[in-house]
Amino acid sequence: MGYSSRVRKCCVIVDTNILLLLADGLNVFEQIDELLLTKCEYIIPSIVIGEINKIASSGKNKLKRKALASLQLLERLKEKYAIRIVEINTIGFSVDDTLIDLAVSMGCYIASNDRGLRAKARRRSIPEIYYREEKGMLEASKEFI
Repeated sequence: MGYSSRVRKCCVIVDTNILLLLADGLNVFEQIDELLLTKCEYIIPSIVIGEINKIASSGKNKLKRKALASLQLLERLKEKYAIRIVEINTIGFSVDDTLIDLAVSMGCYIASNDRGLRAKARRRSIPEIYYREEKGMLEASKEFI
């Protein structure tokens, strides 16, 4: 029995680097819905919003503008997509481990370009969604679609 058969409903935990793609004109939520052939619920951990806010307030100019634009677009897209910001506690745990545990407990996919996080997800048989730069689009790990 594969992971996708254990997913109660389609939910995707979205990491910082995927949300920053919004500023590049990529509607990540629409692409994921099309990729998985269903409307998904998008879980954005509070630590991800915190990372984007930190970049927006202290990042380099280009990245700072990208973070600000992503936050603004996220607010607009909340009206169209099932996006939920979830407060999570990372005290004593790494951010990656917290995201992995959240994905396991909720039965969610993980959307990230972070190689370390994706490797941890594969080791735990969590389906991953990532950005394929040469194609300019998101892809999912094939064994889970």
